[in-house]
This record gives sequence, structure tokens and C-alpha cells, in this order.
Amino acid sequence: MPDLEEAKGEIAKASSDEDRLRLLLEKSIQLYRNHPKEAHAWATEAIKLARKRKNKVEEARAFLRMGCASFQLSEYTRTIQEAGKAIEILDKAEPTSGTKASAILLSGMALSKIGQHREALKNFRQALELTEDGSSRRVEVLIETGNTFLALADYPNALEQFYSAIAILDLKDDPLRRSVLFSNIGRIYLTIHDLEKAQAFFERASLLAKNVRDEDAWESALYHLALIANEQEDVSRAKDLFSQSLTLAERLQKRDSEAYVECALGEIALNAKDDKRAFRHFQKAIKINEALHIASIDIIAHIGLGKLYINIREPKKALTPLQIAFAMSRDSGMRQEECDAANALAKGYEETGDLKKAVHYFNLHFALSEELHNKKSERAIIEIFSRVEIEKADRERARLEELAADANKRAEILRAETERQSNELTQLALQLVQKNEFLCNLKEEIEPVIKSSKKAKEIAEQIDAHIKSDRDWETFEHQFNQVHREFFSKIASEYPALTPMELKIAVMIKLNLPTKAIANLFCLSSRTVENHRQSIRRKLRLGTTANLVSFLTRFGEGQ
Repeated sequence: MPDLEEAKGEIAKASSDEDRLRLLLEKSIQLYRNHPKEAHAWATEAIKLARKRKNKVEEARAFLRMGCASFQLSEYTRTIQEAGKAIEILDKAEPTSGTKASAILLSGMALSKIGQHREALKNFRQALELTEDGSSRRVEVLIETGNTFLALADYPNALEQFYSAIAILDLKDDPLRRSVLFSNIGRIYLTIHDLEKAQAFFERASLLAKNVRDEDAWESALYHLALIANEQEDVSRAKDLFSQSLTLAERLQKRDSEAYVECALGEIALNAKDDKRAFRHFQKAIKINEALHIASIDIIAHIGLGKLYINIREPKKALTPLQIAFAMSRDSGMRQEECDAANALAKGYEETGDLKKAVHYFNLHFALSEELHNKKSERAIIEIFSRVEIEKADRERARLEELAADANKRAEILRAETERQSNELTQLALQLVQKNEFLCNLKEEIEPVIKSSKKAKEIAEQIDAHIKSDRDWETFEHQFNQVHREFFSKIASEYPALTPMELKIAVMIKLNLPTKAIANLFCLSSRTVENHRQSIRRKLRLGTTANLVSFLTRFGEGQ
């Protein structure tokens, strides 16, 4: 994905109206999620160029790009208008095109955001008719359909849509949509209070979104992880995650996300009995939403205010915001929120002494609770969960098989590299053998004249010093440790009776050097080396049939 400055540079270099129009449309769709204002401006210019060129299809695409940017800016009424203009043009120019399907989908998403969920579902059904089986656009429609069913607390239907989307994504390399889907499934688990599974899905969604640098999806995952932390009573972590989410939302100019975070922080303050702070958060959410008209934000904020007034013993003040929340949730078909508002109203009327209305709303609350959690829904959820889990297990198995194949390839490369390093190590050992053998032979040749020559005696002493010097051995030991990292420390730890010379000889046996070569390396006799070998065998507690070379070759290599 290009960055903003790179995109601006490309557009500025356009050599013709045709080229500029192409780039404006291309960059506005690539960058609308992270840079919606710039994308909206580019799409606006694209409309003018498309009209100048009398190209209706390009004009419709530009309106669609504008709608996408407006949606990202949480301007949902404007989104519906701009998507509607694209649909109107395409009804005449390309009535069955994928662009029209995208425009209908976008309009449905905006309708769902402002609480018109059933109207949104009509759009999604229409969009599905215009999308090809197995296409990425179909995945988007299925995801948004599932989101709307989720808002309506219809969990079985929501999961059914997500399940269908998973089946398509399994055949595609599409980390962004997979991230969105994981978030949506996480929301279902969060709604039914399976926090462990919800957290697992949101963490996977967060990682994927971060990897593809999609801050919009990342912000959503962080927000829901914060909700989970709050449910787990880890308030400190919840506040930290909400802060990260809010920072991203402000950078992306996602006003609806800012409002949702304010509502969540209001709930945290409410639980902490920090009434003034809670009031400020709920009021700020309502203020932000004045320009957005998102039903769920107003509902959540008004329920929060109602609970606040009940907590501070002002139940009469609580009734107005709670009645607003109850009416809005009923009109929007948001059953969970309607249930919450009814419960709060029952408590409010109970506090005011109006027991008749309190009983009425308690009864509504119980009826809604039963509707939301009846056995039939639970069985349907369990059935679909089982299908999703089975499919997930199959996908995980396939993924592990793929990882195993990759691991085998890497292991083969590693084995080849280890073999190369071992060969180099053996060559280094043989060079040391040859050097010491030469020095030993040289000393033997000059020994007859040592007594009669002071200079020869000095040379012999220098040869002895060089043979006994640890400098060459230290170089060799360093190289050896690069290839066989744990051998020295592990064998010395497990068999502390081994002497320093026996450890050195064990290393050479591991490299499969013959007795004579080892003898020459350390200027020992072959018999002395054999005695050391027997001592090593004894200290390693090897039986008479065990092979010393094989044992040392495997030792420290994960045998």
C-alpha cells in the first residue's frame, strides 16, 4: 500500500486528464481507510474529470470512492447519498456490475450504522445477488450481513454468514478480510461472554491488521480487547488499550470509534463510582454523535447516564435518558440494548416508588432476556459453533502440515549448512594435526644437536612452547562451539570426572579423527591416546558393546 506522500507525488506527475483520473480513482480507494479526507478530495476531483470526459461509469466509481471516505469519516447520511448517486448512475450504465454491488453494500453498511438494520439487510440481499460465488466482494457482503444480524442479537444467523465467509477466505490469501472476520467472530464470543475465545480471535485480528498496516481494523481489534480486559476486571489494561484505540481513531478521524471509547470509559468511571468523570464521558459521546446519528451510541450513552443518576440517588432524572434509550433500541430492533434499558428503567421506577411501572419494565426485561437466551437459540449457536470449530480444526491441520513441510525444507538446509561447517571444522583440526606433527618431527630431528648447541636448545624450547600453547586450541574451540553449541558445557556438566585433556580428545573423537592424528595433534603416543579413550569410555559409563564415536557424535545434538 503506498503512503500518502507517495500517492500525492504520483498524482502530481500525471501527464493527461485520463492518467490523472485513473490515479485519483486508484489512490482514493487504496488510502481511504487511513487517509479519508484526502481520499474524499481526490474522489471529488475525479467526478469533475469523469464528467468532463463524459464517462458515466468512472463518475459512478468516483461517487463510490467518495462514499467510502465519508463512511470512514463516520458521515453516514452523506455516505448513503453518495452511494445512492453511484447506484442511480449505474442503474442506467452498468445495472449488473460489481461496482453497483459495492455501492449497494456501502449504502447498507451506512444504514446499519444509523440503526436501520432491516433496511440494511435488504441492501445486503440485493448485493449478494450481484456478486460472484467465491469473490472477495461476496466475502464483504457476508461479513456485513453477519454484523447486522449480530446487532440484532440474531447470533445463529450472524455465525452462518461468517461461516460462509470463512469458507471463501480459506481459498484466498487475504489477511485484511480475515482480520475483519476474526474480529466479528470475536464479537459473538464476547456477546455470549466466552471471553477466552473472544480474546483469541481479537488478538489474531489485531496481529493480522498490524502486519498489513491497516490501522482501521487494528483500532477495532484494540477496542474489543479493551472491552474484554474490562470484563476481566483488569481495569489498568483496559484503559491502556482504550487509549491506544482512541489515539488511532483520532488519527483516522473515526468519530464513531471515539464516541464508543468515550462510552466505554464512562462505564469504567461509573463502576469506579467516579460520577463526575462518568458524566463527562457519556456527555462527550452524545456530543460527538450529534453529527453522526448512530443509534447504538446514543442508546449506550443514555443508558449510562440513566444508571449514573440512579447511582447518585436522582432516579427521576434517570427516567428521561432511559426512556430515550428504550424507545431508540426498540425502533432499531436492538434487542440486547432494549433489554438493558428495560432493566435500568425498572430500577429507576422502583427508586421513585412507582412500583407498577417498575414491575412492567422488569417483566419486559425478563421476557427479552428469555428471548435472547432461549434454548432454541443456544442449540443453534452450539450447532454452528461445532461446525466452525470442526472447519477451524481442519484448517489448522492443513496449516500445520504446510508449516511441517516448510520446517522440513529449512531442516534440510540447516543439515547441509551444519555438514559444511562440520567439514570445515574437521579440516581445521587436521591442519592443527599436520602443524603439530611437523613441529614434533622437527624437534626429533634437532634433538641430537641440542646438547652441543645452545641455539638448537632455544629452538627446541620454542617448539615445545608452541606445541603446548593454548592459542590454537582456543581458536579451534571457538569454531567448534559455533557448530556444536552445547557439547562442551553439556558433557562437562553431565560427566564432571572428565579431565581437560580427555575433553579435548572427546572432541576429536566426535569429529571422527583417528588415534594417530589425535596423538600427533597433542604430541602424545598412540598408546597414551588409547588409554585416554578407555578412560573416557569408563567415565561415560558405556558398555562393552557401545560405540564411543557414535555416542559422542550424537551427544548434545538432540539425541
